[in-house]
Amino acid sequence: MTADVTVPAQSVRPTRRRNATFGLSWRILGLVVAAVMAAEVAIFLPSIARFRLVYLEQLIESGTLAALALDATPDNMINENVKRALLDHARVDAVALIEPNRPKRALMNIEPRPEMPGYKLKDRDALGLIWDALSAMAHDGSRHIKVVGGSMRLPKAKVWIVVDEMPMREAMYDYASRILVLSIIIAFSTAALLYLALRWMVVRPLQSLSADMTTFRHAPEEAGPERPPTARNDEIGVVDREFRNLQQELRASLRQKSRLAEVGAATNKINHDLRNMLSTARLLSDRLASSGDERTRALAPTILNTIDRATRLASDAIEYVRERPTPKLAEVDLTDLVDEVGIVLQEQGEDRDPNLLRSWQNETGGERVQADRDLLYRVFLNLGRNAFECGATAVTVRSRANGGFLLIDVVDNGPGVPPAVASQLFRPFTTGGRAGGAGLGLAIARDLVRAHGGDITLADTSSQGTTFRFTLPCSSVSPRP
Repeated sequence: MTADVTVPAQSVRPTRRRNATFGLSWRILGLVVAAVMAAEVAIFLPSIARFRLVYLEQLIESGTLAALALDATPDNMINENVKRALLDHARVDAVALIEPNRPKRALMNIEPRPEMPGYKLKDRDALGLIWDALSAMAHDGSRHIKVVGGSMRLPKAKVWIVVDEMPMREAMYDYASRILVLSIIIAFSTAALLYLALRWMVVRPLQSLSADMTTFRHAPEEAGPERPPTARNDEIGVVDREFRNLQQELRASLRQKSRLAEVGAATNKINHDLRNMLSTARLLSDRLASSGDERTRALAPTILNTIDRATRLASDAIEYVRERPTPKLAEVDLTDLVDEVGIVLQEQGEDRDPNLLRSWQNETGGERVQADRDLLYRVFLNLGRNAFECGATAVTVRSRANGGFLLIDVVDNGPGVPPAVASQLFRPFTTGGRAGGAGLGLAIARDLVRAHGGDITLADTSSQGTTFRFTLPCSSVSPRP
């Protein structure tokens, strides 16, 4: 004799593990940094284009001032040293000022050449300015360009300058480096603040909740210590409270099912012993039927019927608590099967009351089905026996193909199903007030039909009779040869 040793659930309860790195937090941090940097790049492109435009406009203004210096001379002529000083102060290599009704004024250290890139500032749109800025930053070394624009001092004048692009490119690089440093500071500052906020408000509560879920999964029936209820009213607070409610409901349900399983196991053993005792009682009742005492012989059928009902109750209880059977499919002649069930039911009726006539009509279409014959036999037997015990005197079985299913109707002329019972007819232990029944016949029939891939329903019921309809998948139907 061996004794089962039960390990306490507390000893196997998993401990919460806090990971050194928080995947969600770091992913959020990385996404925020990437998003801020992408936003900074989107801002940088028009910014650098604007920086280049302002830089060139300033050169045009300083070049205009240098050209206007010619007006201070008697003949608009200056010596070479003064010209160079004016151009160096203006930071350009050549400038030309063209005004309506005025002579052209120009200072040149470098003559414009056709191969020099030319830019008209007023004709460039935003995308063009961005492209020009990126193109300027992409070049290397010295490159002279010709720029045409207008002066704020002389609105009607047209000014063009020739300038070396390298100083402007260096200024653009310096501006871009400052923008980059500022963007990095903003990105990481924003990401750090958002990381801390999300870590405190989202990640930590989710970690606690996930740890509770893991603990509950390993020991669902164990109550264990619980965290205090959260006071949050947001989505995480709702999830936390709903999970706690779910925990309580599942634990109660699991405890109830454990008790029911223990009761079922005990009932199974009791039923086994009860059937053995009922078999002995039936043998004794058979002897009473052959007794010389007339009164004893009259009581024998009643005793036998009572024993049969008790035996069937024990058998149905055992059958219901078993696992749903797996059908062993084979070709079954539906008509022969229905006839066989009818003979058994009529013999059972004669044994109980020889004066009670039971009519079993077989109106099937001669189909052959791929099914488990024993399981289908029990379906028809349960439906027919249930109908006769509820007061029916005639039962008709019909079959017809309907789309992808074979429909089988079991029609009786009984008093019908009470409305209060119809909604829960296939639930176990639903008897509808009928004496002597366990309420398992229809529940077992439904399980057996569903094992074949079909289903069973209460198709119709009234005071003139009841129709139960169950289906078999059409793929399992073959016509009779």
